[in-house]
Amino acid sequence: MKKIALLSLLVLPAFGQQPQPPQSQLKFEAADVHVSPTARGFAQNFGGVLREGRYVNRDATMINLITAAYGVSEDGVAGGPGWISSDLFDIIAKVPDGTKIETANLMLRNLLAERFKLVIESGTHPVPRYVITVAKGGPKLKSSSGTGAGCQPVGGGGAPPGGDLASIPNIKVSCHNMTAKAMAENFRQMANGYFDHDAVDSTKLEGAYDFELEWTPRAALAAKGSDGIGIFDAIEKQLGLKVQLQDVPVPSMVVASVNRKPSPNSDGIATILNVAAARFEAATIKPANPNDPRPLNGLLYTGGSQMRSGGTLPFLIAMSLQIPPGVAEDMVVGVPKALQTQRWDITAKVPATGEGAPNVVNGRPLPPPLSVGLEMLRNLLVDQFGLKTHSENREVTVYALTLSGGKHKMAKADDSERSGCRPDPNAPKPATNIPAMISCKNTSMAELAQTLQQQGGGYFDHPVADATGLEGGWNFLIGWSPRPNPQQQPGANPNPNQPAAAAEPSDPNGISAFDAIERELGLKAVKQKRSIPVIVVDHVNDKPEN
Repeated sequence: MKKIALLSLLVLPAFGQQPQPPQSQLKFEAADVHVSPTARGFAQNFGGVLREGRYVNRDATMINLITAAYGVSEDGVAGGPGWISSDLFDIIAKVPDGTKIETANLMLRNLLAERFKLVIESGTHPVPRYVITVAKGGPKLKSSSGTGAGCQPVGGGGAPPGGDLASIPNIKVSCHNMTAKAMAENFRQMANGYFDHDAVDSTKLEGAYDFELEWTPRAALAAKGSDGIGIFDAIEKQLGLKVQLQDVPVPSMVVASVNRKPSPNSDGIATILNVAAARFEAATIKPANPNDPRPLNGLLYTGGSQMRSGGTLPFLIAMSLQIPPGVAEDMVVGVPKALQTQRWDITAKVPATGEGAPNVVNGRPLPPPLSVGLEMLRNLLVDQFGLKTHSENREVTVYALTLSGGKHKMAKADDSERSGCRPDPNAPKPATNIPAMISCKNTSMAELAQTLQQQGGGYFDHPVADATGLEGGWNFLIGWSPRPNPQQQPGANPNPNQPAAAAEPSDPNGISAFDAIERELGLKAVKQKRSIPVIVVDHVNDKPEN
């Protein structure tokens, strides 16, 4: 391994300009570094942004911070402990006037070395790639005629009538003058629902080729059944090429060491940075139309400077506090009964600058991170509805995860494996109507409970708690068939005493989340009474002040 040193370069400035300090001396004037209060399932990171003399990077894992600081992809960073892909941090720092984002990222590089004692080394490390080779029987490609270049769609697409996925037409493209390397790059771009990693060419084919390719969109593959064809099968059958996911050694950056806890902030840092709480600039709050067949439940950025939100007060309070709506009835208590059914419609203007302003990343306008949007909603409820709350432990009904039959079906994880759960579009499924399996690596049972509570809202009407007694991190796949979320159904009145067994998927041939927990993990979700932290509403007005 070779350590990557920060280069100290002497650059002669243009006449009239101040000299640029050596790279190793580029530092923030002041920096607030702390663990983010954002719940993992509510985190959104768009990278660091510059605004009003500050560098802001919220809800960032250590991997997010390294990729921003060094300008590499996540796949290009190897090594390190498992937590670097799961723990969340906020960094707010003061920068000199005129600082560009490239310079701020160099400052971030030095901050990571100082505050987290991050040491980066260079090396070669195996990373997952879709490797393209010639299939048995040879390629089915035509040498290029020399006319045209690139891939163009053939025929039209369009949304299916009535949302019928089975009626979505296949994607067809006609490609011309394509080298094997260009094919690999285009496959990833054209079918990113299948290619969750980069594709690399190992065909050893020379020259350029013309071809046509047809495949079924990922979202419609299960619905089409035998009439559908996935991209990997299409490439093999129609082009005579084979696509396989393999670990490929590539030059990469290696995390040799890093501290999980940053060094303390200097005294008075909050005063120096003076970051005001995020608030909407203005908002219109009115009772929702009771006859609206599709009322808004949630927080929605509608572009420009506008956000919308809708729901009952208990729903809005829970959402603003990052509590999944399916468990809000147990975890937000004290809202007067008379206020529990009135729905509200909120149209708000986000600030043009500062906290809550839209982000511009790589020239693209993006909404503020979800946690900041929820902070603005929370402050609106405080300012307009007089919301006051406190937290305390209370006994509530939970779904306790326990061992089913004494033996689970999960694999013990290595501490160095990256932690977290994410959809795996290519994992095998126990039923065709499962949208995608969730692949969890180095995941604790408490983290599994949080994942189920956040992603299985159609099934879990009570909080989920770990009672397995299993320590450490585990690797596993889990997936279930969708079920309508009662919280999202207009006019629905879910029965809080409904037993878990009655929570069935919308498709009778599907697998419920409760069945998936037992069949796929060897665990069981059992209703119990437990004392857990809840939010108690001390005061809330029946209508907004303005």
